[in-house]
Amino acid sequence: MAWTTPRDWTGGEFVTEAMMDTHVKDNLLALGPHLIARKTSDESDSVGTLQNDDVLFTPSIPANEVWLLEWNLICVSASSGSFQMAATFPSGTFSGTVYTVSQNLMMSGTSSPTSTASGDVNTSAAGQIIKVVGTLVNGGTPGAVTLQWARVTSGSFTVKAQSTLWGVKLA
Repeated sequence: MAWTTPRDWTGGEFVTEAMMDTHVKDNLLALGPHLIARKTSDESDSVGTLQNDDVLFTPSIPANEVWLLEWNLICVSASSGSFQMAATFPSGTFSGTVYTVSQNLMMSGTSSPTSTASGDVNTSAAGQIIKVVGTLVNGGTPGAVTLQWARVTSGSFTVKAQSTLWGVKLA
């Protein structure tokens, strides 16, 4: 659907279904669906095995759609060290970048999960932001996209409450 400039309505005007479809429904569809998920509690890992994030995942994405996804993670580490991240997806291709204060790490693949991105996390009581930005070009199988993460070195790694996932359908 293409965007149509909304019309000015007049008082007492009879509004038809076709008018509403053109100026309301079609315009909302042209904006594309948006997804927002927010963690309401902390989630920690000290094991070192990739785990699915409990909250920051998409609902089922239909076959053959293209989505832009962005995770904003507030992370705290008990000690300096390494973390790893990957993404699971139903089919197609996922390409992403993990941004930290000092690193840009690539993760991409055509089989789920994507190749693992490993980086360093600083110890800080306030935490640090790790941003993951990726594009899913979904294949013929619908399904969810889930971020996986884990601590690589000893100590705990926590993704804090108020971390978010944002997504928009591109095609």
